[in-house]
Amino acid sequence: MLSPSQTRMKLNELTDATLKSYLAESPKPTVLVFHATWSKPARTMVHVVEDVADNYGELVRFALVNAESAPDALNRYGILSLPTYLIFKSGRPADRFIGLLTKETLTERIENSLAKI
Repeated sequence: MLSPSQTRMKLNELTDATLKSYLAESPKPTVLVFHATWSKPARTMVHVVEDVADNYGELVRFALVNAESAPDALNRYGILSLPTYLIFKSGRPADRFIGLLTKETLTERIENSLAKI
């Protein structure tokens, strides 16, 4: 939980035009969250992801990908449900999971994924 003096980390919002360069620019593991404004579960998860991202600080990068502004990415990565989480290492997908998750479950899934890569 953030103290009153801390500010929440702002998640980057990626599009088809920015996704490839974002993944290539850092060797850090990256968690992409595919969402849409019309998907209630996906909208809910944006706030959960923001909380989880705050806990990782600079160790892991987190970004949002709005399905409506990244149709090519949806096809490229086979995204059929929202929210979908892809974890990238060295610019390549290393793990994926789908659905509405609690903060604790999301953190556990990310930890398990990072242990494998």
